[in-house]
Amino acid sequence: MRPRPAPVTAARWLLLIVATLPLVSALLGVGLLDELRRAYIAAYGGVRGGDEASGAAIAGVVSGGLILVICAVPALLLGGPRNWVRIVVWVLCTIGVCCLSPGVLGGTSVTSPRILSSGVTSAEITARIADTMPGWYVPVTMVLAAASVLGIVAVAVLLALPASNAYFRRPAPIAPPPQPWPGARPTAPW
Repeated sequence: MRPRPAPVTAARWLLLIVATLPLVSALLGVGLLDELRRAYIAAYGGVRGGDEASGAAIAGVVSGGLILVICAVPALLLGGPRNWVRIVVWVLCTIGVCCLSPGVLGGTSVTSPRILSSGVTSAEITARIADTMPGWYVPVTMVLAAASVLGIVAVAVLLALPASNAYFRRPAPIAPPPQPWPGARPTAPW
């Protein structure tokens, strides 16, 4: 077994850390569920908004848990020199950057409004929710999203480094020593 190079070990741990960040963000939303329910009720003008808030919090935790599992399994499999795992991680990194990048701009969290037929624009709903939620919530979720995106990019780069390439490359087969021709006379060593 070849020793695992430092970039692969760093990518493995970084992917495990990045896998937990969306779940942390969702759990923050659950911790603030009362404020979130008040914000949705004010935004949508009724109890239906409270149900939307609960649904958004539950969906956030479920999706955070799925992201954790989907990223943690390949991260644990990176322990061995399996090139297919590296390819899977690169695909996950690409999808992760596409899905988590809007969160850097404040576009995805459990407080993101869904457009319902309430006669209110999305911008008005977002403003009402922002007024009700604690001032630290949106910046914290944006920082978590930015850390996720930067971590995912770093994982992809670490797995593309030359030391990582050598680790995931299939070892050359060991060839047996050449055999003399049958019936050949041994040659003198000089």
